Amino acid sequence: MTGFTQLELEQLLDRPVRRILSEADRRAFSGRRVLITGAGGSIGSELARQVAACGPSRLTLVDHSEHALFQIERELLGVLPAAAIDPVLADVTRGAFVRQAFRLARPHVVYHAAAYKHVTMSERAVCAAANANVLGTAHVVAAARNGGARFILISSDKAAAPASVMGATKRLAELVVTREASATFRPAVVRFGNVLGSSGSLLTILRECIREGRSVPVTDPDATRYFMTAGEAVSLVMKVDLAGHGGETCWLDMGDPIRIGDLVERMFALEASNGYGRVPVDLIGLRPGEKRQERLVEQGTSMTATRHPRIWVARQPGVEPSRVAEALRALRRAVARADSAAALRVLASCVDEFEPTSDALALVRAQRLASADPAPVRRLAQAG
Repeated sequence: MTGFTQLELEQLLDRPVRRILSEADRRAFSGRRVLITGAGGSIGSELARQVAACGPSRLTLVDHSEHALFQIERELLGVLPAAAIDPVLADVTRGAFVRQAFRLARPHVVYHAAAYKHVTMSERAVCAAANANVLGTAHVVAAARNGGARFILISSDKAAAPASVMGATKRLAELVVTREASATFRPAVVRFGNVLGSSGSLLTILRECIREGRSVPVTDPDATRYFMTAGEAVSLVMKVDLAGHGGETCWLDMGDPIRIGDLVERMFALEASNGYGRVPVDLIGLRPGEKRQERLVEQGTSMTATRHPRIWVARQPGVEPSRVAEALRALRRAVARADSAAALRVLASCVDEFEPTSDALALVRAQRLASADPAPVRRLAQAG
C-alpha cells in the first residue's frame, strides 16, 4: 500500500493541507449534470470524488481505461450508493464516441482531465501525446460548445515556456480551447504543477523503493518543482468554475517551489517513522524533456489577482485563431500518418518558445529510418 494520508502529505509539503470548498460551494453543484474526462486518473478521480459528494443530479465519468473506470465507479458507489453515476468507456480521440457521450449526458459543466502527462514517455511517443492532448481536447471542447456546456481544461505548469513534447501539447491544447471563446461560450483553462502522491509520481516511486530496500532514483537534488495535493488542486478547479472565469487561463497558487533533494529527505524521515531504513540515492540526471526549474509563466505574461487569494488570471500574448486552426489540420494529418517529424514541426511552429529536444529528434530520425527500410523488421520476424 503506497497511498499517503493527509498528515503524511502535510509533513512532505511542510505546510498544512488547506480546506478550500465551502458548504455554499458544495450546494452550488447540487442538481448539476457534470461530465469528467480522464475520470480514472489522479486528477479525474479526485474530481469525481469531490463532485459526487456535492450531490449532482448526474455524474458522467469518461475514461478509455476499463480498469480505472471500473475502480472509480466501484469506489464512488461504495460510499454513495444512491448517486446517479454513468461510467462511459470511451477514448476522447474518437470524435463519434465523444459526441455520443455528450448527447446522453447533456452536461451543464465539463472537466476535461484526460491527457498523457508523463514527460519522458511523451518524448518517445510524439503522435500519441499530440493525439490525446491536443486532438482529444479539440473533440471535447467542440462537443461542450455545441451542447451549451461550461468547459474547464485541466492544464499544467509544463505548458509555460514548454521544454518537452508534453508541455507543448498542453500549451497547444490551451490555445485550442481559448480560441473557442465567444460571447456565449466561455471556456476556462486551469494550470497547476505537480500533484503530490499521484499515480506514478516521484513520491510513490520513493516509497516503493524505500520499503523494498532498493536505491531511490533522483534526477537532480537541486531541481525544484511546485506541489499541492490532488484535493487542493481539484477544489480550486471547482472554485474557478463557480467563479465563472472564462476565455482565460487561470493559475493556481501552489506556494513556493520545493527542492527535490529536500523532498527526498522528508520522505526518508517519514518512512523512518514508519519503521523503514534509509536506502542509497542513485543520481540519474534529468530525463528527456525535464526542466531543472519550472516556470510559472511565459515571457510577456502578466498575472492578475482574483477574488480568491489562490487563483490568478494569466494575461498572455494572443495567437491568431487561424494559426491554431491550421495547426490542428496539420496535426491531424501527421497523426493519421504516425508522422512524428511532422507532428514536432506543427508543435514548434505554433507553440512559442518550444524547441524539440535532441532526444525527441533522435527518436524521430530512428522511426523514419525504420519506416524507410523494412528489412530489419523482416529479419526480426524471421529470427523469431
